[in-house]
Amino acid sequence: MVYIYIPTGIFTHGNMKRFFVLFSILFAAGTIASAQKAERVEKLKAQLQDATTDSARIHLMITLAMTYEGLQMDSAMAYAKKALSLSEQINDSKGRADALLHIGRLMRDQSETVEALRHMTAALQIYRQIKDSVQIANSLNDISIIYANSGDYKNSLHYFKQALDIFRQSKDEKGESYALNNIGIIYQEMNDHAMAKDYFLQSQRIKIKRKDVYGIARGYTNLGSIEEDEKQWEKALNYYRKADSTFNISDDKQMRGKNLLAMAHIKVIQNKNTEARNLALKGFDIAKEINELSTLLQCSKFIAELDEKAKNFQSSLHYQKIYNQIADSISNKDHKAMLEEMKGKFNVEEKEREIALLKKDKQLNEVIAKNSRLIASALLIGVLFLIVISALIYYAYRTTKTARDHLAVKNAEIEQQRNDLDKLNKEKDRFFSILSHDLRSPLTSLKGLTYLLTQPVESMPAGESNVIKKKMDESMDNLTNLITNILDWSMTTSKKKKWTFDKLDIHALVEKNISLYQGNAESKRVKLIHTPGHPVFGYADYQAIDTVIRNLISNGIKFSHPDSEVIVKTSTEGNNVIISVKDHGIGIPTELMEKLFTLNKSVRQAGTNNEKGTGIGLLLCKELLAENNGTIAVNSKQGEGSEFSVSLPLFHETPPVTA
Repeated sequence: MVYIYIPTGIFTHGNMKRFFVLFSILFAAGTIASAQKAERVEKLKAQLQDATTDSARIHLMITLAMTYEGLQMDSAMAYAKKALSLSEQINDSKGRADALLHIGRLMRDQSETVEALRHMTAALQIYRQIKDSVQIANSLNDISIIYANSGDYKNSLHYFKQALDIFRQSKDEKGESYALNNIGIIYQEMNDHAMAKDYFLQSQRIKIKRKDVYGIARGYTNLGSIEEDEKQWEKALNYYRKADSTFNISDDKQMRGKNLLAMAHIKVIQNKNTEARNLALKGFDIAKEINELSTLLQCSKFIAELDEKAKNFQSSLHYQKIYNQIADSISNKDHKAMLEEMKGKFNVEEKEREIALLKKDKQLNEVIAKNSRLIASALLIGVLFLIVISALIYYAYRTTKTARDHLAVKNAEIEQQRNDLDKLNKEKDRFFSILSHDLRSPLTSLKGLTYLLTQPVESMPAGESNVIKKKMDESMDNLTNLITNILDWSMTTSKKKKWTFDKLDIHALVEKNISLYQGNAESKRVKLIHTPGHPVFGYADYQAIDTVIRNLISNGIKFSHPDSEVIVKTSTEGNNVIISVKDHGIGIPTELMEKLFTLNKSVRQAGTNNEKGTGIGLLLCKELLAENNGTIAVNSKQGEGSEFSVSLPLFHETPPVTA
C-alpha cells in the first residue's frame, strides 16, 4: 500500500485496492507533478535562506520534506530531521511534534513500521500537551493507517473514529470528510460493504458541498471499488468514468493514470481485452509524461501480460523490459538521492556563507557612502535618547497601571469582604432568631410539664403521669438534637473542625442509625427498611456522615404518616457512594424547595404528629457534605413524600487527595 499526503491519496489494484487519505492541515499542497515539485523545491530553499526566525526555518524545512517526497525520499527525511533537531534546540514543542509526525510518515512509507509508530505516538503526546486538536486528529489518523496495514482493523477503526470525533468538534469539514473516507476503507477491508458504502457517501456529500474537486474524484474511485468488490462491473465503471472526468478537469495526472488502470482491470474481467489494453496504455502514457514510476510499473506489467495472452510476444517483451528497467530504477533511487542530498546540503551551506559575506560588505559600503562620523554619532545619540525617553514613558505607564490594577483588586477584595460580612450578620441574626425560638419552645414545655408533676398524684387522671413523662422525653430529645446540631453547625462554619477522612462502612453506619431511631419509628408505627447489598465503602469523616444520616432518618420518621415506610438505600455510581432516604409522608411544597437548605423560619414544617424541627438540620447536612466533598439533593412532591439523596466519594485503596 502506498500513502500520499493531502490532498493526494492512493488507489492500487491487486490484493489491496483501497483509497486511503492522510491529513496534514498545516502542510496541505496541491497535486504537484515532478517538474512542478522541482520548481517548488528551489523556491522553498530560497525562502529558507532568507528566513529570519527559527520557527520559520522549521516550517520551511518540514514543507521541503513534504515537497521532496515522491522526488527524493532521502532528502525528505534529511530535511525532516533538520527540523526536528532545530526545534529541540529552541524548545519549540509545536515544531518538534510536526517534525516527529512527518518522520513517522516517511518511515512508514519505507516499511519501518515500529519506528514510525514510535515517532507518531511521541508527536501525539506533544499535541495533547499543547492542546492542538487538529494535529491530534491527524496523528490518530496516521497511527490508524499503521494498524490497518498490519491487519488490526478493530483498533484502526477505533482510532479513525476518535479522529472523526475531533474533526467534528473542531467543525473541520475537510478533516471530517477524509476521516469518513478512511473509516469506509476499513469497513471495506472487513467485507462490510454496506457500512463502507455508507461512509463513502457521507464523505462524498461533504466534499461536494465544499466543492473539493480533489476529494470528489477520489470519492468516486472508492465508490467504484465497492461496486467492483460486489461484481457490479457497469456501476463500478460508471464511478471510475466520473473520477476520470474529474481528474482530467483538475489535471491530476498522477491519480488519473491509476484510475485508468482500475478501469482496465474491469475490462479484462468483461473479456474486452482490446479496450483494457487501450486504457492501460493511456494510463501508461500519462504516467510517463509526469515520470510517475509506480503507475508506469503497474501499467507496463499489465500491458505485457495482456500482449502475452494475445501472443503478441514482441510487444510483451518490450513492456516487460520497461517494467524491469523501472523496477531497477526504483531499487537504485535511494542511493542516488542520498548523494544528491549531500551535494545539495554542501551547496546550500556555501551559498548561505557567501550571502552572509555579501550582506556584510553591502552594509559597510552603505555606511561609508551615506554617513560621516559626526552624523553617525548624532544619530546614535538621538536613538539612545529616544530609547531612554521611551523606556521612562513605558516604566511610568506600567507603574501607574500596576498601582491602578492593585488598587482595583484591593477595592474588589474590600467590597467582597463587606458583602460577606453583611451576609454573615444577616445569617447570625436569623440564626439567633431561630435559636431563641427553638430553645424557648422545649424549655417552656419542660417547665410546664415539671409543674404538673409537682401536683398531688391523686388530682391527676389515671395514666396522666406517664403521658407527661413521654412528653418530657420528647422535649428532651428535641432539645438534645437541637443542641447537637447547633454545636456541629458552629464547628463547621467556624472552620475549627478537624476532619478525619477514612474508610467508612456505609451499611454499618446506616444500620447503627436505624437501631438508634427504631424506638421512635415503632412509636409512630413507621417501618424503617434497609436491605444491605454488596459492601459499600465511602471516604469521609465518620462523625460528619453519621450526623447526616441521623438527621435524614429522623426527618423521614418525623414527616411520615403512621403505617408507612422509610426506605434507606445505598449504592455506588462511578466514583461516588449514593445514600438515599425516602419517606411516604407529607412531602415538601414547591415554594419551599429553594429555601430548604437555608436559615429561614418559613421553611420549617411540623411533622405528621406535630413534631417540631430544629431548623438547621438540613443546612447542617449540606455544609457537612460540602466539607467532605459530597452533595445533597431532594426530590419531593407535596402529599406523596420526599427522597433525599446524598453523594460522597467512594473509598479506593489509594484514597483521592482531599483538600
